[in-house]
Amino acid sequence: MRQARWSHRLAFALLPALLLVPLAAGGARAAYQATIDSNESAFEPPCISWDDPYPEKMLKAAVSAYTALGYTARGYTGTAFTRSHVLARTPNDWGYYVHSHGDNYWHSADGRRYYGYREDGGDCGQAVVYSKDIAAKRAGRASNLVVMSTCHLGESASTMPGAFGIARTKSEPTEWLGPEFYLGYAGTAYDNDEWTFEAAFWDELRQGMPAGYAFDVALLGRFTHPFDPNWWGTYAYTGRAGPLKTCDACL
Repeated sequence: MRQARWSHRLAFALLPALLLVPLAAGGARAAYQATIDSNESAFEPPCISWDDPYPEKMLKAAVSAYTALGYTARGYTGTAFTRSHVLARTPNDWGYYVHSHGDNYWHSADGRRYYGYREDGGDCGQAVVYSKDIAAKRAGRASNLVVMSTCHLGESASTMPGAFGIARTKSEPTEWLGPEFYLGYAGTAYDNDEWTFEAAFWDELRQGMPAGYAFDVALLGRFTHPFDPNWWGTYAYTGRAGPLKTCDACL
């Protein structure tokens, strides 16, 4: 049984109390920036032989969800989603979502590997955004809600959570580690399975459910390939924008 499943029964036990916490408690918060990047070029001709419909759907769904959670959310794709764009926005991001190719990439200048993902740029020769690049820009400040819709960036060795200031630690459902939650996928993940998972995850968050509970519900989806989502952070954090100091979803 995956470690992420351990809290599922307890989450359902807590549900009656959690339902007393309305999403409106967060309201529209003041100018908490969220960036949503989706690499469409890598998933359509000429980069591949067919047009994958999911990157566009994922972009729209993520922008809508982050907006509902109180962020000032903007979406980017094609020539607007470049490595330089990511690094220009990341110091001010409270939320971040990306759909792209992800892996543990070789960095020739450093002679070592870093977890990262590819920009779009509107072509097939796509530069890598390395975890060390993001870490340098964020300087240890934790993000609120980070969703890496890629392969490999949810693996136990991934350096990407730390780049966003989120430790690879899973809280108990009633434990508060701060307003932070990181979601990623281990191994190879297929777009249709990511979409099935994320649609359910966003739906639960929009209803005011804690991110850990939303993860558990999304994990019940019907997937067509081996699929291994993972998370770190505060189970009870609802994903709402801002430097929240307390746990409004704990008993």
